[in-house]
Amino acid sequence: MTDTKAPPTTTKKSKKDVDRVIIRPWPKVVFLYPTFIAALVGWFASWLSKEGATLGNPTIGWIFMLVLSVNLLVFAFDFSRIKSITILFVGVAIVFAMMWANNQWEIMSWVREKLGTIDIRMNAQFYGFMAVLLAFIFFLVFINTRFNYYEVNRNEILHHHGYLGDIRRTPTTAMRMQKEIYDLMEYALLRSGRMVFNPQTEREALVIDNVIGINEVERRIKYLLSSVSVAVRNEDLNEEAF
Repeated sequence: MTDTKAPPTTTKKSKKDVDRVIIRPWPKVVFLYPTFIAALVGWFASWLSKEGATLGNPTIGWIFMLVLSVNLLVFAFDFSRIKSITILFVGVAIVFAMMWANNQWEIMSWVREKLGTIDIRMNAQFYGFMAVLLAFIFFLVFINTRFNYYEVNRNEILHHHGYLGDIRRTPTTAMRMQKEIYDLMEYALLRSGRMVFNPQTEREALVIDNVIGINEVERRIKYLLSSVSVAVRNEDLNEEAF
């Protein structure tokens, strides 16, 4: 005699995932984590060097400033797909133009000479202070996201905000959802994007920016809402049978 009982297909963790999805909007300051890492590396490298600990190393200074400059560009502009492609082609054109100009007038030696006169030095205390400051800011941001987040369940979206536990409820009935990856740099750094919900009962759309792991969040919400639709459909069929 064989056992025809089907094995369970869901675990406790998957059932919990189906019940609700937590979305936490993060401020843009979290995209400064490469600068935080560069500050830690600069502090450690300067600490190992006796000269770098007091006077600073220009190579480490250049690396830190380049990382900081790229990070600030993320704050200054939204790198959409069209803008990113345009910047890429412009960058390639500038490189070829510089190569052509160097063959004609040997300007690269002049550029290297001018860049060599720039002496960027920060000692170990500077890098250590920057690392501690950014770590403290990240800690405050992490605490704030525990009190400001969205909870998507089977029937509604709950916006938890405020340190006193304020809640705003938005029903998910006939709700449309849209995922937007509007900044390729932010997506490359933290896989972040924007979630837009259009509830039928609300005039304004619910927009949640800087959602980390946007693809995974979208997948879980789709699974949650699709399971709700299947459950409602099964209930309708059972009522018709009776």
